[in-house]
Amino acid sequence: MSANETATRADREKAAYDEGRVFETSHGWHLRFRHVFECPNTLRHERVFECRVREAVAGRRVLELGCGDGAQAERLLAAGAGYVQGVDVSERFLAEARRREIPGRLEFAAADAARSIPGRFDVVFGRAILHHLDWRAVLARLDAENLNPGGRMLFMEPLASLPIRLYYVVAAGAHTPDERPFSGGDLRWLQSQFPGAEVLPINLVSFPAGIVSSLLLARADNLLTRWADRMDERLARGAPWLRGQFRQAIFVIPKRIH
Repeated sequence: MSANETATRADREKAAYDEGRVFETSHGWHLRFRHVFECPNTLRHERVFECRVREAVAGRRVLELGCGDGAQAERLLAAGAGYVQGVDVSERFLAEARRREIPGRLEFAAADAARSIPGRFDVVFGRAILHHLDWRAVLARLDAENLNPGGRMLFMEPLASLPIRLYYVVAAGAHTPDERPFSGGDLRWLQSQFPGAEVLPINLVSFPAGIVSSLLLARADNLLTRWADRMDERLARGAPWLRGQFRQAIFVIPKRIH
């Protein structure tokens, strides 16, 4: 990807969040089908992700890509990180993030994650950011330029399952033009290029179950979503070829030994 193409992509992302209503539209869909995000399988993996993150950041230097309003970066610091730097392309969100700054401990900067970012870190963190980028090149650069020996990258990203592809069509206003969820082939590439990388899938049966539950039931934790959680746990362990059909996944990526 050329520098001009990269800049154009970053400009589109920036405009979508600073001038458009992508965030508000996406949040509206989340509220409408909130059981998808509050069901047992989702909450189980949120706890797993939080545990992995706490373990990784304790006393370490952390870079957060796509930091938004800085709330997550603030939580990383509270989880024990020694220093957190958050970067984002959205000036609107960065204006909110900078109100949380603690000089020397929690800092924010305008930066395009598709370009080189100065600094060395022990952990690179992000939620739903890689699929906005030319992520293969980004991961290689982060690994080579930013990640200290023994470091790791932790992300939570959407997968290109059939329900997600349908969602991108139905809820077009909730996404930017350049978003590309991870396919099964992408997951295989990731694990081939980063030996030891873990992919922990989330929500296969729980995704449609959560949609139905949101429309029919008051509580996100109910017989339907608990059954779906049990099915998803079995399928995640026993059917690895189905990983690309889950709604999203946690990636834990150790630094490559060069």
